[in-house]
Parts: sequence; C-alpha cells; structure tokens
Amino acid sequence: MSTTATSVVLVVFATTACAVDAPAIVTAQAAPPLPVFDREGPAREDGSAAIAWNELAYQLAFAEDKFLTFKGHRAFALMHLAMHDALNAIHSVYGRYAYSGDHVPGADPIAAAVQAAYEVLLSQYPGAKAALDAELGRWLDGVNGGPPRARGIELGRSTAMAILAKRQKDGWDVAGNYTFQSEPGQYQTTPDWNGFVLQPGFRHAKPFALVAPSQFRPPPPPDLASQLYTSALNEVKDVGAASSASRTAEQTAYAIWWMEFAEGSVNRLARELLAEEHTNLWVASRLFAHLNMALFDVYVAVWDAKYEYNHWRPYTAVRQAASDGNAATVPDATWEPLRPTPPFPEYVSAHAAGCAVAFDLMRRVFGENTSFAMRTVTAPPDMPTRSFGSFTAAAAECADSRVRLGWHFRYATDAGATLGRQVAAHVASTSLTPTQR
Repeated sequence: MSTTATSVVLVVFATTACAVDAPAIVTAQAAPPLPVFDREGPAREDGSAAIAWNELAYQLAFAEDKFLTFKGHRAFALMHLAMHDALNAIHSVYGRYAYSGDHVPGADPIAAAVQAAYEVLLSQYPGAKAALDAELGRWLDGVNGGPPRARGIELGRSTAMAILAKRQKDGWDVAGNYTFQSEPGQYQTTPDWNGFVLQPGFRHAKPFALVAPSQFRPPPPPDLASQLYTSALNEVKDVGAASSASRTAEQTAYAIWWMEFAEGSVNRLARELLAEEHTNLWVASRLFAHLNMALFDVYVAVWDAKYEYNHWRPYTAVRQAASDGNAATVPDATWEPLRPTPPFPEYVSAHAAGCAVAFDLMRRVFGENTSFAMRTVTAPPDMPTRSFGSFTAAAAECADSRVRLGWHFRYATDAGATLGRQVAAHVASTSLTPTQR
C-alpha cells in the first residue's frame, strides 16, 4: 500500500467521543461446553517472556502501519510460532509447527524463546534493531551463563530460521487486481476512497493452518429480492445511520469502542489474562501462536469471501435501493453510516470473524464463563473499558457493533462469526496439539 493510501485509511478509523448510558446487558446463546486445554507442563517459567515480546511486536507493528497492511498480523504469527517451537524442542508439551530439528533438553527455555522472538522481529522490522537489542539483552541478562544459555540461544535462532523459511513467498503482500462492477448488489467505491480497494490479492495468501483460503467459504449473500436481504437492509438503514433515532447512546458508544482492529484488542486482552493467571510459558506461547496464526488465516478466508462475492456496502445499497428490484426497500439518497465505510467489499464481516476466532480460542484456554474487562484504543472517554461475563458475549457484541456503525448487514456479521468459529476449531484441532507425555 502506498503512503498516500495508508494516510487516507487512517482517516476512516479516527474516532470521536460520545455520550454513554448505563453498561450494556449483552445476551448470547449459551455456547456448547468445550474442553479446556492442558495447563500442565514445565512450571519454572511463567508466561512473562511471551507477554513482553507480544507487547513489543504490537508496538513495532502499530508504529509502522497501524495494522493497515497484513504485515503485523504475519509478524505476530511468525514470532510466536518460533517461540513455541523453541520451547517444545526443549520439553515436548505440544507439537511443533516448522522446526524439525532434534530435541535440545539441556537448552535454557527463556534464552531459546526470547532469541527466537528477536530473530523473527529483526527480520521484519530491521529499523528497530536498537529496541530489539535492548529487549533481548534485558531477558538474556537474567539467564545464567554456560551451556544451557548458549544452547538456548542457538535453538532460538534455529526455530526462527525454520519458520521464516517455511513462510517465504507466502503471498501476504501481493496487491492483486480489481475491477469495479456496476450491477446492483456489487461493491462500489464509497466517499474518500476514489476507487482505492484494500489488497484484493490477499485472498490468495497462504494460510498458516487452513488447507486453502476457501476451505470454509460461506454461502453467497442473500438474493436482493429475498426477505432476509430486505430485513437486513432495513435494519442497518435504521440502526446504522449517522442520525439514527433507534440506536441508543450506549450502542453508539460501543460501536465506536469496538472500532479498533481485533488483532490489537484481543492480543492486549490475552496479555492481561495470561498475566493475571500466571500461566506458564508453554501454554502462553501456544495461545499466542494459535491466536495470531488463526487471525491471519481468518482474514485470508474473509478476503476470499469478500472478493469472491463482491457484495455492496450498506452505504451504496441504501442509496441505490431503487435499483435492487425489491419493492420492499426504499432508497435514501442522503443516507450516511455512523462512521465512513472501509474500502473493500462487504460480505463477510472481517471484524465479526476476527473477534469470533480469537474469543473462541481464548475460551478454550480460560473457560467460556471467564469474566473480564477489556480495553481498546478507540474507546470513547466515558467508556474506557467494557466488561463481559463470557467470551461468547464479547464476540456477539463485537459483531453487532459493525451493524450499528452502518458498515455491515446482519447476515454478513452472522456469516463472519460462523467463519471465525470454524477457523478456530480447525486451528485448535490440527495445529500445535498436545503430545503424548
């Protein structure tokens, strides 16, 4: 993406303060019981090293492009997979992803994990070498010298090189080609974008765990003459309008609160929950690896659906309702969403999918009914946090927020959430699975 395009994207995600009513009561259907992953394993190290390097990776990615390309998502996954493989080459708790070398039981786990993280981040953000050197030194200074430390450093380098080699030319940065269509139901550019669309080629990127980007491709969006489409258009026209009288002040506030990209907010939450529970380094590294490879994969799958179906946004659908062949939809040529619409097709919702995949993976570790407070960088001043009684409730509100922003039809958030849960189940069952001990 060009610098100009990136600066334009930033305008869309700027937010303003708004009034907030009483805390929301979030309802969601009870989720089926899920097994809690094995929490046992080496207990000498807690998850502090994984947490610290996740935070540093976030800072580097946010400073470079604010996650407006997919580089940061990929860097997160690469780093945590390298850390995970290093730890499990020392003590095999979970299966490895890329490193196939021999076990190194005498290596120091902290030295191995932080060296792996350093090597990956340095390869992705070479301009941050001074900050990376300082962080690496801080962790290695706490490791006793001698053969275990040296073996750990060498192992960390090896697992980093393994994941970087495995993911060479994986297509994450291919811009791709796109031609606008003019038929009713087809995506049209919206104000401020001047024909720009965000990286259509990403739909062809190589996933980390999925067999193919289309593995869980959702069915097409509903026909424009259907009752489902009619209901969804009328809903978003009402509750997603900038001047909506139906959307409460609290709903307006949480729509803006959830505007932060999921990769930022859910990694922050994972850091806080892992720290609160003093989770050991093996479990923490696996959760971060699962979380970020799944986020990358779900966005590849979402992009596959978006550019496969090329569905129009509510902004266009409401204004051009006279052309949709549906007598039950009424055009409004002045309709505006609560916030400006992003520059890519509508179906399915990336945010609903991202929250669904992340919260599904976290509930498998912490338990579905874990209560937590969550923070975002787009939170209005009067709503600094949101509290939830379950991961399912948080995912449901996240999806709902996109309808109330005026960005998505309800069927797109529903399909996105389903896709996210499918990707989470696949990642959890096929990657980094527990080993026989």
